[in-house]
Amino acid sequence: MSASAPEPPRLDLSFVRRGGRTVIDRRLFAWPFVLTRSFHTDGARPDLLSVILQTGSGAVHGEDRLTQRFTLREGAAVSVTTQGATSVHRAEPGARAVEQVQLRVAAGASLDYRPEPRILFPDAALCQVLELDCAADAVALVTDAFTMHDPDGQGRLFRELDSTVIVRRPSQEPLLIDRTQLRDPGTALFKGRRAFGSAVLMLPDMHDRAAIRLRVIDTLAHIDELYAAASLLPESVGIGIRLAARELRQLRAGFDAVAALVREIDLGARAAQAPSAAATARPKAA
Repeated sequence: MSASAPEPPRLDLSFVRRGGRTVIDRRLFAWPFVLTRSFHTDGARPDLLSVILQTGSGAVHGEDRLTQRFTLREGAAVSVTTQGATSVHRAEPGARAVEQVQLRVAAGASLDYRPEPRILFPDAALCQVLELDCAADAVALVTDAFTMHDPDGQGRLFRELDSTVIVRRPSQEPLLIDRTQLRDPGTALFKGRRAFGSAVLMLPDMHDRAAIRLRVIDTLAHIDELYAAASLLPESVGIGIRLAARELRQLRAGFDAVAALVREIDLGARAAQAPSAAATARPKAA
């Protein structure tokens, strides 16, 4: 699938900041996507809007073509997750399901995009492309994960996984194109691990990304049975993270730990930037 010629979005959401809170100002979706209420439940981030995506089908089928677009305008703060892990079912020979996700994060915006993992069933074939356009002073944590499952317990594997992540600054050439291809998983060295994930963490230039990478590594090292690595992205624009585990619960624990660290860093930076009460207090009349 060409990243330059995406299919029209079947899910198209836009977020803006109004009155100190983030709200949805464009809400378009078609089968199989379902979007119900969104929530403001974070006491430390009252501006943050939490969105839970659902699908009517509950799965990705062999010839599905699914395109999503999320646009965060200046200053918006959004958390996106899904209703649960999504099954990817068998595709006929020569066919494969295609997913494309476009994430656009404007200046001063904050995005926590953590969909639940894909469950690849025997003979599943999936091509997915995720494009992240992130402003230099925005915060974005974007995760992706999959696991393998044979309901008959015979150890059968999926047929194909083709996953591409593209990271760029708005209106610029890509800073990162990361592609994973598994065309014959039976020959792969999984070493008993069945759950795999990756994450991209983008932070404003004010942060010491090299130091934060070390904090990410230390945080993940405390999770039992999780194999993890983190490295700086090209030009040190962000941090790339890889995870592998025997079970999804360890993978989820890794993502949650990274998200908690990002939250701590982001809240600390916002508190430091906020004007002090003394500086904002109006002088009393004589």
